[in-house]
Amino acid sequence: MWATLDFEASGLSDQSYPIEVGYILPDGSGRSILINPLTAGDVWQFWDNYAEQKIHQISRSELEQHGMQVLEVCQHLNSVLGQLDYVFCDSQWDLFWLGRLYHAAHMRPSFRLTEVGLWLQQENGIDRASFQRALEELGPSRHRAMHDARQIHLAISSLVKIPG
Repeated sequence: MWATLDFEASGLSDQSYPIEVGYILPDGSGRSILINPLTAGDVWQFWDNYAEQKIHQISRSELEQHGMQVLEVCQHLNSVLGQLDYVFCDSQWDLFWLGRLYHAAHMRPSFRLTEVGLWLQQENGIDRASFQRALEELGPSRHRAMHDARQIHLAISSLVKIPG
């Protein structure tokens, strides 16, 4: 049983933090969750206007009004993803943002997030370039978490058969 997960973030910096998380489950269903940065205390301040305007198009005010609390997001992810054998992401940034999210909630994930390029190489002998080509064949990334998690899921499925 496996799923894919993707984050959108406040920018690409060591001060950035997750603002949206999306996942796709083994049955193809998924969810996207906006994350309220105010619920992480005063540590999540960095905001990249370019990322907002040109990449994810999510405003900080939208997050503050409609985002879930950091603690609730972590509890939800643990309950949904904690029973799975694999949870894949396609970037080291996703691993970083997962760490920032759970640190802010004073929690640990009940699942292990694995960067898919490394897993494909180690477990299947498939190089990252093949994964990137599979992603590109699916069309451009929308930089919205659930959509991008679905693209990752489809790309993996086109390359290997994972039990479950």
